[in-house]
Amino acid sequence: MNLLHFFRPPPLDPMLQVVSGASIFRDCTRGELETLRLHLHERHFLEGEIVFDEGEEGEGMYVVITGKLKAVRKGMLKKKTLGEIFPGDSFGEMAMLGASPRVATVVATEPTTVLAMFRPELLRLAEGRPRLGYKIAMGVARVLESRMRQTADGHLEKSLTA
Repeated sequence: MNLLHFFRPPPLDPMLQVVSGASIFRDCTRGELETLRLHLHERHFLEGEIVFDEGEEGEGMYVVITGKLKAVRKGMLKKKTLGEIFPGDSFGEMAMLGASPRVATVVATEPTTVLAMFRPELLRLAEGRPRLGYKIAMGVARVLESRMRQTADGHLEKSLTA
């Protein structure tokens, strides 16, 4: 009998495995991810259901666990699709920085499960676990910086899920 099996930690929660792949949380340790799980809320959306509307006040961000969504923006005559959002992708990160209006509408294109984190929880988490709060804030900054660069380079549709 191999004693190493007794000392090996149990497998990481499958949802946390997906979250750990999101660029915002990529620097988090296993312990930090497990702490973070207490602040993530599972949400389910049916095909065609809106996660949030363009112009509404942002309250939190999301990581896609299963399913697929699309981001659209109002145009002069019709809505313009900005891009698709897949498992492991995050969206809505700007809301973690402040309560500004959403820049797009995000709608599920098939049954979808996400984990949501809201700004007040990030603030509480950062007070209690400053190192983890710092890692998440830097992750948000990295994602937003990457999207700004892609948008500036004319790759707006790719900038959604960078």
